[in-house]
This record gives sequence, C-alpha cells and structure tokens, in this order.
Amino acid sequence: MVPLDIIKNVGFLHDISDEQLHWLASLAEMKDFPANTVLFREGQPSPLIYLVLQGSVSLEIGVPGRRRMRIHTVGTGELLGWSPVLKPGPMTATACTLVHCRLLVFNASQVLALCAHNNALGMELMRRTALALAQRLDATRLQLLDVYQHELPVIPDEGESA
Repeated sequence: MVPLDIIKNVGFLHDISDEQLHWLASLAEMKDFPANTVLFREGQPSPLIYLVLQGSVSLEIGVPGRRRMRIHTVGTGELLGWSPVLKPGPMTATACTLVHCRLLVFNASQVLALCAHNNALGMELMRRTALALAQRLDATRLQLLDVYQHELPVIPDEGESA
C-alpha cells in the first residue's frame, strides 16, 4: 500500500476524499523507471494504469509514411494509460519515460472493481479520465495540424468565396 500522504499529493486525485484515497492507495504500487523505458506500446494491450509522481513520459503514435510522432508529454501529477479504464484492448499510443520516473502503478481491473463497488469514486475517476482524454485529443489534433499544415487544402470561412 502506498502511503496516503504520497497519493494525496497527486494532481489527478486533487480533492478526492481521504476515504476514497485510502481505497486507491491500497491498490497502488510505487515503482521507479529509468529514462528510455517503454511502459506500453501502441496497439498492444496493457492491464495497467499509471499516475506520474515524478518525471515525464512521452506519448508517441505511429503515423503512416512518417516517423513516430510525439503527441503529448505526461508530467507530474497526471494520468497515464487511460485506455484500460474504458475497456480492455490495445493502447492508443506508446509511452516511454524521458527521464527517471517514479510512478504509481495500478491494475486496471482492480480499479474498475473498486469503482463498481464505490459509485461516487467511480464517477469521479471517469470524469477525470474523460478530462485527461480530452486534453490528449487536443494535443494530438494540434500535432497533426502542425505536421500536415502544408498538405491541407484551404477551406474558406463561411460567407467567403473559394
């Protein structure tokens, strides 16, 4: 079990009650990973969810006809590996530590079982996961706009002629 004072200071879990944090802490394992460690790979399943305590992790996707592309960097206090929260299956990106990282590691099926048992915690974690997902989608959109900016046709604004 991870000490409550450690899990209490994770930004993703800000303002969650001590009781709910206690349940999460009982499922968490604190692990250190050296720089350049692949935590999971795009297209492969992963049963784990991570919260970054210290360090930064690159999220990369494969772009056909191009090299791998970093779409986001996950930092201290943030959620990493949201896919198994929503459903088992392939990960949507590859995660690689950029520096030495300390992470909280959770088994996704245990977290989901806890959420099914504690509806209030489950709803709050799903809300926060959705916010993290929205942030990642925005980051991906901006990266793709940057990569393909010279290949996209110009679309006139409403009321302008082409």
